[in-house]
Amino acid sequence: MKRILPICILACLFVVSLSGVSAQNRNAIASPQQQPGQVEALIRTSLRLITDERYEAAYQQARQALTISKRRGDKGHQARAANLLAVAALHLGRTNEAISYFKQASDVADEARSEQVRKIELTALDRAGDLLRISGRYDDALFCFQRTLQLYRQQNDRKGESLTLDRLGALYSDTGDFAKADQHLQDALTIARALPDQELETMALLRLMVLEKERGNLEAALTFGQRARPVHLSRPAAQIELFYQLGMVYAALGQHQKAGEIFERTLERTRELHVLQFEALVQGEFAWTQFKLGKAAAAIESASQAIKKLRQAGGNKHFEAKFFSTLAEAQASTGRNEDALASYRQAIATLEQARLLSIPTEISRAGIVFTRQKVFTGAIEFLLSQQRQSEALDVAEAYHARAFLDVLAESRIDSTGQLSPQQQEREDKISERIAGIQKELWQPDVTPESERQLKGKLEVTEGELEAFRLELRRANPRYDTIESPQPIKAENISKELLAPDAALVEFVLSEKKSFAWVVRKGKISPVILPSGKEIATLVAGYRQSLSEKVSSLTATQAIAKLNAESRKLYQKLFQPMESHLLSAQKLIIVADGALAYLPFETLTSGNSSRSAERSYLIERFAISYAPSASALAALKIINQAAATETKGIIAFGDPAYADSGPSKPSSQTERGFDFRQLPYTRTEVNEIASLFSASDRRVYLGAEANEQNLKAENLGQYRYLHFAAHGMIDEDYPARSGIVLSAARDSREDGALQMPEVMRLKLNADLVTLSACRTGLGKLFNGEGIIGLTRAFLYAGADTVTVSLWNVNDIATATLMKSFYKNLKQGMSKDAALQQAKLELIKGQKQAWRHPYYWAPFVLVGKSD
Repeated sequence: MKRILPICILACLFVVSLSGVSAQNRNAIASPQQQPGQVEALIRTSLRLITDERYEAAYQQARQALTISKRRGDKGHQARAANLLAVAALHLGRTNEAISYFKQASDVADEARSEQVRKIELTALDRAGDLLRISGRYDDALFCFQRTLQLYRQQNDRKGESLTLDRLGALYSDTGDFAKADQHLQDALTIARALPDQELETMALLRLMVLEKERGNLEAALTFGQRARPVHLSRPAAQIELFYQLGMVYAALGQHQKAGEIFERTLERTRELHVLQFEALVQGEFAWTQFKLGKAAAAIESASQAIKKLRQAGGNKHFEAKFFSTLAEAQASTGRNEDALASYRQAIATLEQARLLSIPTEISRAGIVFTRQKVFTGAIEFLLSQQRQSEALDVAEAYHARAFLDVLAESRIDSTGQLSPQQQEREDKISERIAGIQKELWQPDVTPESERQLKGKLEVTEGELEAFRLELRRANPRYDTIESPQPIKAENISKELLAPDAALVEFVLSEKKSFAWVVRKGKISPVILPSGKEIATLVAGYRQSLSEKVSSLTATQAIAKLNAESRKLYQKLFQPMESHLLSAQKLIIVADGALAYLPFETLTSGNSSRSAERSYLIERFAISYAPSASALAALKIINQAAATETKGIIAFGDPAYADSGPSKPSSQTERGFDFRQLPYTRTEVNEIASLFSASDRRVYLGAEANEQNLKAENLGQYRYLHFAAHGMIDEDYPARSGIVLSAARDSREDGALQMPEVMRLKLNADLVTLSACRTGLGKLFNGEGIIGLTRAFLYAGADTVTVSLWNVNDIATATLMKSFYKNLKQGMSKDAALQQAKLELIKGQKQAWRHPYYWAPFVLVGKSD
């Protein structure tokens, strides 16, 4: 039976074939208005051969057509011939060649003057983007989809817009940027229902199922999958994808028998498509189910075949790494330890290659590691079982904060001065639109409906700015020459990075058990800990108790309750490593997962709530935090290379918030984002500034504490940069997080110094202090850590950042900060200075302030001395 095969994409991938495009675009490819000639005859023959599944012959006919049309300068036939060459190459298993021809078709169609021929540009861009996704080349895929979306919107093609939003959502889901994925998929679903178009709606539901699975919301994923009915999908290939994704959900739910049955049937149907790469993806996932069902030998065979087929078809490093990890587990279960070791090493190396092909944003790079966490944790568990402690720590460093290292290296490239006047004007206009939308959003009288509309406009405009900056990045050859710092080896951490009195404790949380390494000068000691889920549950309850407000009347009871929870955490988390910390006076914590929210200072080993028998870790250790050991080493090298002499302090405090009246001082006032004045921030800034000579301080207070003044300053000349204000944290969209400064209604600035603006500052600071609420929070990725303001200031050139983990009390914070800077001026290291400032509150006269709520929210991230 003759047919044009529908081409699908599996495992969150979606490729458009000749049968998948609109009839209008298909006619543009096959039946233009020109009179038939030699080239036209070759093109028609190629199309017929593709229909007959004679792909090699089709390829040869299309190649002749392309050669002749190029010689004649015939753009229309060039575009059509290149398009058919790409389709034939894809079915021949030559994915990279197919991508190249789709790109060529798009470029030539864009140059053509005929509107009929230029429609090929959309088809080719769609196909190129989808194939780039299936190959794991997410950066290039994003570029294609953004261009496609722009063209569909220009043509007011709502169906095409929905399709492209669906693909963008799937792309962001692939790379772990779940907030953007959800935004695009919900928009796609809204358009599909408005048209209405049941097939488009079903595809959006399918993508939402995949997204929820990646988020770990498995029941929600199953609900979306059950709503996405196969009967609403006209293409058999799309139906196959739906069943494949349902198999993935059942496997994640642990229903491996059901998943295996689905995968087996799906694999048979996938082979009918004659697209090797799709077959490889299904077989690789089937291998994991086989392993979980106790069929290790079959799993080894399936995983090996999947890897082989992936490579033959053009590859996908993300899935290849996953299948190598499955292969390693199956090999280890059968006692083939040397083979398993080689497979784990190959998985880690392959995933490193995959990272470099991701979208060059911090969240997407972090998401690549986050969504492949099991590759790392599986390797660590196996290496420790083989007594390879140092190599296991090497894997932990390859897992921790890799996006941080990438962005840190790139942050030293100043692209702002390389913009043309037109580019600068375009960027400024988009930024001004964002600022204007945010100003409206932050008005106290905004209605729920207006808020919804404004947030929609904000998302679209932020997308425009990201697309523009990625476009600039692609055009800047300096980014191609950047070499990200490589993870530091375990032996170098213990030999070169640590002082004799310091210990670095690095955590990795995992499904079955968790791991920690205590690294001392010349010694590495691994420790096995409870599962990540158990630790996360304990931390969540403890964190809630920590951040609850406490008064002098409730302090004693609250401290007793908190210490009971603290001891549980201490016994599970810290006691197993006590014997390795003898004589240590400084702790550097590399957290993972939920531990990023935990101030280790508050853990107590005492058996009673009475102070005489209670011992907080802060009383024993000066504690600081780091994204990874490699991050500390990189900060030291990069910042030393750029260092110039600095002195003094510049501080911003008590901003004037236009929509708030005077605030009565209160012992319970918090520095959250509520636009109330913070009277003690003025006191805090003045008292800190008084520790410095007049020539060594620069202070902005009230209305003067605004963005314009900050951006006009030469910040690189100051050793200390201090903010005492409200904080604004968005954990879904960390780029919107910021420090809220003064803003006049007629200003072009919106009054919030947000994360992208921070990253463009030029600092040379030993210390930046964000004396506001929750400034240490942001978007949490296992492995990567928290993406937010802390890292933005490190990228801008700070050695260390002091940030808070919950809403902070205005008066207690002012007292703590004054003590902190006084200790710094006396020559203490930063970690010791903060330690002593906290101890003064613990041992002070105010009973309530002895509760960790008051003294523990601020932590030190970066170089401690």
